[in-house]
Amino acid sequence: MSKQVYNNLGMIVAMGKNREIGYNNQLIWRIKEDLTFFKNTTMNSHVIMGRNTYNSMPKNLPGRQYIVLSQNKEYTLEKPKIVCHSPEEVLKIISSNPTENFWVIGGGVIYKIFLPNVSSLWITEIDSTFPLADTYFPAYNEQEWTEQSCMEKSENNLIFRHKCLKRVKEQEENIR
Repeated sequence: MSKQVYNNLGMIVAMGKNREIGYNNQLIWRIKEDLTFFKNTTMNSHVIMGRNTYNSMPKNLPGRQYIVLSQNKEYTLEKPKIVCHSPEEVLKIISSNPTENFWVIGGGVIYKIFLPNVSSLWITEIDSTFPLADTYFPAYNEQEWTEQSCMEKSENNLIFRHKCLKRVKEQEENIR
């Protein structure tokens, strides 16, 4: 798959200290402030997810267009939701709509597939662990990213940080 970086493609995730993001196809932590952050960040954008993530979440998040990636060629959804059967199909949609914003929202495999293509990472780092986790955010080279902002917060005795990372320009060899 292409390592093309798209300026209109970002990734948003909430993860624990060990990069854990899910268990049994569900979020590990439900932090109201982080869910509001997710909503505000992804509003009026396209959200890209795998079929399992789609099946685990509300089906009609207002203000977002769904793009669901599935290897099952017979998998379909009602319009205006879009089903793609390859990462290349998703990237074609992104490159054909350069003025629109796209967010990769999971799960773990989808994050790994599109990590080379995103220009920004919006990470909520949760100061906690979940040993039973079965889904993780992929490791990434921190040298390829620069922190643009970081806000520390707490809710229900959990400390978490919203971090915005932008890809370092030297790593953006083929930016669209």
